[in-house]
Amino acid sequence: MVRWQMRRRACDAGRGSELMRRTVSGLAILALAAAALAASSRPAAAATAPPDTSRLPDAKMYLTWHAPFGQPGASDALVAACGDTTSKDTLYMCFDPGQDIDTFQSLTATLYFWAASGDTLDPHWFFGEGQGFHGLQVEYAPEGVAGTEPAWAPSSAYASSGYSKSKASGKLRMIAAGPSGHGWPLKGGTTYVAARLLVPRAANKGRGCDAPVCIEWSLALLGIGEGRLPEVKSGQRFVSWNSRGGKVCSAMRSFAAPQPWQPKQTLPPGWKSP
Repeated sequence: MVRWQMRRRACDAGRGSELMRRTVSGLAILALAAAALAASSRPAAAATAPPDTSRLPDAKMYLTWHAPFGQPGASDALVAACGDTTSKDTLYMCFDPGQDIDTFQSLTATLYFWAASGDTLDPHWFFGEGQGFHGLQVEYAPEGVAGTEPAWAPSSAYASSGYSKSKASGKLRMIAAGPSGHGWPLKGGTTYVAARLLVPRAANKGRGCDAPVCIEWSLALLGIGEGRLPEVKSGQRFVSWNSRGGKVCSAMRSFAAPQPWQPKQTLPPGWKSP
């Protein structure tokens, strides 16, 4: 199961690299993202030059339940009862660019809903396919959220989402971008809310409705103008659903964590490793 998750993440990273190479302007980002969100994807036209994919070294992305990261009530774990269809749980996706940005043009992100290792995802998490999914709601750059600023003016940006699923996971792909050549200034050290997800609870108290789920942002790209599309690598990547202590995310946390450095061993000529 963990190996399969690693392959899916690697595949997703490959798609992210392809996206970086082929995207230069805000319109190109939209065209590629729209194709990616469609049920049958088509190859995007090659750009005239590859974008600069250098990282924003201090940028961070955060997933939290109930409230934005750093605000009272924010949590990386949620325990929810089945059968209460009148309630939806709020999941916030926020970021800090880590430095001042003159022209923020786009956000491209991928979220995974992982079943526990060796388990299958309950049908409750099958929200449909493509851009016409249902149940799960995505609100881009909501205004009036305490302790945050909206990442952009919703009225001046294009935003869309698409959902797909397998037996062990669901995948939500997200895109928001402004008109080509336009953007919004961001301040380093400020928390911006990119999206608020309203996650429904299972309608029936059937078997598996309260099974633990790990939610992960596996890809986050910030379009900051002049063909630059850096990937955010740091922050709070995981939140859990019905998993005490977030244990359901343990396998994915270990995979995402950087490997400890070990000195390279050089053996004398003729010697073999044990």
